[in-house]
Amino acid sequence: MGATFQQARPVRHPTAKGVTLVFAQVLPVMAIVALFPAIPKLFAHFGGWPHAGLLVPMIVTIPSLCAALFAPAAGWIADRFGRRPAFIGGIALYVVAGLTPLVVDDLILIVASRAVLGLADAFAITISSALIGDYFGDQRYRWVAWTGAATSIAGTVLIAAGGILADISWRGPFAIYALAVPLLLMAIAFIDEPVSDDSGERPGKPAGFPWAAAFSIGSVTLIASIIYYVEPLNIATILADRGAGSSTQVGLIQAATSLAYIAGAFLYRHLHGRSIGALLGIAGALIGAGMIVIGLTTSYHGAVAGATVQQLGGGMVIPALLAWGQARLPFDQRGRGMGIWATSFFAGAFLCPPILSAIARSVGGLAPAILTMGAIALIFAALVHFSMGRRHDATVA
Repeated sequence: MGATFQQARPVRHPTAKGVTLVFAQVLPVMAIVALFPAIPKLFAHFGGWPHAGLLVPMIVTIPSLCAALFAPAAGWIADRFGRRPAFIGGIALYVVAGLTPLVVDDLILIVASRAVLGLADAFAITISSALIGDYFGDQRYRWVAWTGAATSIAGTVLIAAGGILADISWRGPFAIYALAVPLLLMAIAFIDEPVSDDSGERPGKPAGFPWAAAFSIGSVTLIASIIYYVEPLNIATILADRGAGSSTQVGLIQAATSLAYIAGAFLYRHLHGRSIGALLGIAGALIGAGMIVIGLTTSYHGAVAGATVQQLGGGMVIPALLAWGQARLPFDQRGRGMGIWATSFFAGAFLCPPILSAIARSVGGLAPAILTMGAIALIFAALVHFSMGRRHDATVA
């Protein structure tokens, strides 16, 4: 099943390739968080439009939905027609779609451009994930760890930049997508078509698809994603309820706890040789313990402590799952397989809020719901540790 991939020939410009691919992993974050501070300005500008209450939030949410829907198709195209042209084409599409709101003033067209941006996201994250496995083989752990750190740092910086630009104009945050232009130039300069280790052939005639491996990767990723997103989507509310202060103070606290996410990414890098069961067991235990503290505490200091522990585990999850998928999927189907991985991860982000809301209605509030999800995370950690901790096909590196 292609459990480990070794590049057949030396990789040219390995550092430049790695930086380019990590940069591409930031694009889905850029697609969403840069606009968070602009939501009030968008409502103020488009509030008179029919159905503005539905359409304005879609400006923020629809890229993730489209990325989830189209990631497998993006991966299939990359496997069938080549990863380099699909990757470059996806980034070029991202530039055009991302900058479109700078020159149009029609809410429907802006929402449509955001949907196209999500399609471009699907190409960027799916193919960059596959290429990390293609280029770096058993050294992939170095770059997936940097992916975790980069997305965390980018999220914090982009929210701040989006706020500054939103104060200038509702269009301001859309200028951030110009950052994809240097990425496009880097992709053209440094990304070449990978070559399989065993056949020496370029992608073009994929073998039978490994559905069992894809189902295993997708289902575990979906559950891990749902669990992971509980804290990022709800900690601001908990902090405010526990008396953390103004929105600015809450934002600063969240930024501080995100440093633990970066530490978690590098903890994964140190532990990468362990099985996926062991890695997810450790990460799940940290996430679960952090959420239990958040659910039980009555002070914002306790919530900060719990969020820090949760972020430490969260920083391990994405790199571990990425590397596992790259390791298990064969070369000629890695693009499509990583598309299924991306769909599962984005689907987790969509399913988390309604699941947590349903639990909150059953147990009497947000804090008890987070406590319940913490217990579920601990159960998940134990299950994956004991069921996948020693399997030969569950090795990440």
